[in-house]
Amino acid sequence: MDRDSVATPLYIKEALEREFNTTFCEPCPLNPHWTIDGLSIPWKPFTFVNPPYSNVRPWLEKAAREHKLGNTVILLLKTETVCRRYFKQFEGVELRFINHRIKFPLYPLPARFSSMLVVFRTQKVGYSIVDYRVVT
Repeated sequence: MDRDSVATPLYIKEALEREFNTTFCEPCPLNPHWTIDGLSIPWKPFTFVNPPYSNVRPWLEKAAREHKLGNTVILLLKTETVCRRYFKQFEGVELRFINHRIKFPLYPLPARFSSMLVVFRTQKVGYSIVDYRVVT
């Protein structure tokens, strides 16, 4: 399996779409053959990105550029990304730390790493801990 093209669990996308009352564009969808270059196309006013974890920097840079255009962008990343030096240039975003290890579709076990959402928008700055799993 290509570990740089992994589907986002539906419950995460659905929770975000309910919260933001919109359907998100996905410039980096499950793409095992990389037929779409999400970095070279314009993004929509509401964009969700689950980028290739081996190289998140260009996706963060594109998100920052799109945010300057007035777009809301949400990226799903490994939590360890905040420890990397290049993340410092993206101050002023909302960080949402997911309180469980995500089980990605087609993988038998949850990820071995923690995940977070990086939210580029104008209304809120800070951090929170979230659980998007359905509570019954």
